[in-house]
Amino acid sequence: MLTIDEIKNISFRKATLSGGYRAEDVDAFIDEVIATFEQQKKEKTNLVHKIDRLATRLEEYREDEETVRNALLTSQKMSDACIKEAKEKAAKIVREAEEKAQSLVADANRMTSLEKEKYLQLQSDAVTLRNELIELYSSHIQRIDDLPTEDVVEQSRQELDAKYPTEPVAQPVPQMVQQPVEAPVQAPKVTDATTRVAIKRPGKFSQLKFGDNYDVSDE
Repeated sequence: MLTIDEIKNISFRKATLSGGYRAEDVDAFIDEVIATFEQQKKEKTNLVHKIDRLATRLEEYREDEETVRNALLTSQKMSDACIKEAKEKAAKIVREAEEKAQSLVADANRMTSLEKEKYLQLQSDAVTLRNELIELYSSHIQRIDDLPTEDVVEQSRQELDAKYPTEPVAQPVPQMVQQPVEAPVQAPKVTDATTRVAIKRPGKFSQLKFGDNYDVSDE
């Protein structure tokens, strides 16, 4: 196959001394030129087919690229929507958690305050009870202190003996007397709790008399 340079620089042998070229050289060159052009035509046709196929595939690739681009855009939109929804849900969860935590803290503070008030109230009640017990026991101690002691009784005996001297009196010997046996008296049954009568027993010191107004004749 000839090239452009070979075609430009071709030289034929002289047929005669006066000029002209040999016919066989020209015919051979023409055959080579035809073969070259036919080869180039075939190559051109093949290239055109390849270009057509490439153009078709390129168009397909463009269509696929558009489809992929649309899919990517759709995917990106869906991704953005999912991310936005996830962020909103996360923000909502965090906000609700913070509100719940604040509510729990407030409830805990309120319960702590109530417990403190209850504890202080119990202490206050304990102080009140302590004062009442001290007052009650103080009054009991005062009443006990008002009761006569053995020293007071002995002093009263000495004062009475000094003021009203008496001779010692012989105590009679008690005689054993046979007493008739009496049937035990049964207490009446009480049918109503409101009709019961409380029997007041005399106190241990109810018969004692003290002071200057004591008179032996009253005995």
